[in-house]
Amino acid sequence: MIREFLDGAHRLDALLQARIGRPYHALLGAGLVVELVKHLREFGELGAGGVVGTALALLMFLALLLHQLGELREHAERRSESGRGFGRRK
Repeated sequence: MIREFLDGAHRLDALLQARIGRPYHALLGAGLVVELVKHLREFGELGAGGVVGTALALLMFLALLLHQLGELREHAERRSESGRGFGRRK
């Protein structure tokens, strides 16, 4: 069940990349930035939970940051492979 869902999500992502192209990538990049800012703001609100709570929240947000940066890198690689890397005009 999970495998089918992941396969469908991958096919949909590939379809959106092929049909929409640059605006789709811009939307993904903007979404990553918005999510990072949101998580950083949430971290400030969770800071009142004591030392252990703050440490756990910090570890969670660092993991999310690493994951989102990895996603951004993956999209940048796809764009450079297609000859339309970040900052290039075609």
